[in-house]
Amino acid sequence: MKKQFILFVSVMLLAFSGIAQSTFTLPLIIKNDDGSSEFYDLKKGDKLVYQVKAGGSEYEFIVTLNEPGKNALDFNYEMTNSNNTSGHITISDEAKGNATRYVNYFRGGELNLTDACTVWLSGKNFSDMPNKKTVMQLDNNAPETFYRPEKDEVSPVVKVKGEDKKLEGFIINNAADGTGKKTIWVHGISSNSLILKMDLGWSIVLKEIR
Repeated sequence: MKKQFILFVSVMLLAFSGIAQSTFTLPLIIKNDDGSSEFYDLKKGDKLVYQVKAGGSEYEFIVTLNEPGKNALDFNYEMTNSNNTSGHITISDEAKGNATRYVNYFRGGELNLTDACTVWLSGKNFSDMPNKKTVMQLDNNAPETFYRPEKDEVSPVVKVKGEDKKLEGFIINNAADGTGKKTIWVHGISSNSLILKMDLGWSIVLKEIR
């Protein structure tokens, strides 16, 4: 009887462990042609495939989501560039919530971000959007103001698990009228403020979720 009880407890612990491991999700808002919306939850193991054009080269930047653990976000990345650059990045809760600096260049290896964000807009910058402007520092450049222009809605088409889907997003630009030379497209939900596109003199665009 004792053996059966121990076995039962072990099975239950494994079951609860499995449930806990599957709780990490990041919601995507998908816009349907009839005007309605639905959600798709990004999970551990999903791959975000970005197309990069920089310095005359074109390659993929692939983000693979991990369980975040004690961090806000955790992912592996790989690039299909000539160096086949790859690495692992964690973003702390503090950085995801309050950072205004962004890291956009990776050299491979381990990177633990505690005072900067990447791939996602921080909670601080996202929460400024009702005021139509926010201050951001891109890499080692000087901080600058980005604005949410009057015509700010975007619906980029991204292939999600093999099907073309329109995602809901908005634009920020380094000019109030939207004509500046730096543009960022952001997914339109605070719980998953994923950067969908950046054009900063070089460009990166989310094209697929595998």
